[in-house]
Amino acid sequence: MTRPPLPLLVAYRLVGWRLGPEYRAWTYDDITRRGWELRQVVPVGLLLGALLALLYQLSGANPQRAITPLAGVLVLTVFLRRALRERALRQQGLDLQGEPDAPWFDDEAARHKRNVNGALTTLALVVAGSLLLGGGLRR
Repeated sequence: MTRPPLPLLVAYRLVGWRLGPEYRAWTYDDITRRGWELRQVVPVGLLLGALLALLYQLSGANPQRAITPLAGVLVLTVFLRRALRERALRQQGLDLQGEPDAPWFDDEAARHKRNVNGALTTLALVVAGSLLLGGGLRR
C-alpha cells in the first residue's frame, strides 16, 4: 500500500485532493480505518483556528471567541461522521467497497482539473466563511 508523499497528503487532508489509482488502497484504508475523522479534523481545525483567531484579532474581537465555531464544527463532525466518510469516498471517486466509481478516477487530466477546481472552491468558501465569522465581531 503506497502512502502519498507529504505535499499530496497535505492537499488530501486540507482540500480533499483526489489521489487517484496509485493511492487507491491507501486512500480507502485511510478513510475507512478507525480515527479517520480525527486525522481529518486536527490539521483542518488547527489551520482554521489560526485563521479565525487572526481574523478575530484584526477585527478587534477577542481571538478566544474563535473557539466556539470550531467546537461547533467538532460536534457536527461526531454526529455526521458516517455521511462525511461516504462523502470522502465519493470525493475520491471510490464506492463503499473501495472500487473506482467515477469516470475521472483513472484520467489524470480530468482528476487534476477536479482537484484544482475543488481546491479553489474550498479556499474561497473557507475565506468567505472566516470573513463572515470574523468580520462583524468588533465588540
